[in-house]
Amino acid sequence: MKYHFKSLKQILDLFETNEIIGATEISIKLSKSRTIIHKYLKELVKQKKLKKVGNWPHTKYKIVNSGLITNNLIELDNVINSDFLPLYKTTKTLEDIFYKFTPEWRILRWFNWLKEWCSERNLDVEEKITNYISIYNHIQSLQDHCWLLVAKDIFWKHFEKVFLDSVFYSDQYKRMEFWRGKLAEMTFYAKTSQNKELINQSINEIILKLECFIKKEKFDAIAITPWSIDRKNQLLQFLKIKLKSLDIPFVNVIKYYANNIAIPQKSLKTREQRIQNARNTIFVDDENISKYKKILLIDDFVWSGATLNETASKLKQEWVKVIYWFAFVWNLNLEYEVINEV
Repeated sequence: MKYHFKSLKQILDLFETNEIIGATEISIKLSKSRTIIHKYLKELVKQKKLKKVGNWPHTKYKIVNSGLITNNLIELDNVINSDFLPLYKTTKTLEDIFYKFTPEWRILRWFNWLKEWCSERNLDVEEKITNYISIYNHIQSLQDHCWLLVAKDIFWKHFEKVFLDSVFYSDQYKRMEFWRGKLAEMTFYAKTSQNKELINQSINEIILKLECFIKKEKFDAIAITPWSIDRKNQLLQFLKIKLKSLDIPFVNVIKYYANNIAIPQKSLKTREQRIQNARNTIFVDDENISKYKKILLIDDFVWSGATLNETASKLKQEWVKVIYWFAFVWNLNLEYEVINEV
């Protein structure tokens, strides 16, 4: 028998608000025959998603609380049939962490995108969902107390002199062959489209992590990395407005071009060119700078890290002692060419 995902989902949904349910009650609620419901219940018991409570003819069912997520890691469910339809909780969790735009601006959630992606490349769906979960689990295992990734040691390898005291970011940009992760995909299109709704969705993905981090580290002030491309709706400006509720002062960091011709970092091909551009265009213009000893420097996408390091250099010239950096997304291996497209 082929088990339909929609029907399995409907049955498992009922256990969200009901601890114990019988087959008859499920049959009435879903308007399906008791025979069909019994077959689905038998399969869910077999897959250890439900367990029987009581004896026939008074048998009822209870959800198994073995947990799909343990220590923030996803466990792969057994497949239901040869067509590889993962059970409801697995699919729901994957949809929560996965997000893709198509060229036609359709938003595809996890399973729809995966099937389409694998079909185009003649790949095995079951193998790829296993691969993706392994990648996700690994990234999750690297997160700190505030669900952030720390890249201090890696950052130190790529610069002659580092002015940042520690480096944090919310999520990995590239998911190996699967390309951008959910936050990277959302933030990328939020910046390029300047869509307010998408900008707010992107910020909502990181705001709890960022607030946790700010409260934990007790920063004196926040500095938003200045942008070189003028946009009507700036993602970092929206974030700044959101963070004002924390009642922490903002340092005024500006970009100034002597000839009034902005040179975006993404247009420069080497890390050395980006370092030079940042060094000559970023300035601290804040009369209260001497009051701040520990500052959080924030950016969205990071390429080489040159802008952040040079901004930190300018801040330390003003006698700021400690500078931490936070970004929405970055890559652990610092291959900045990967995100050169933003």
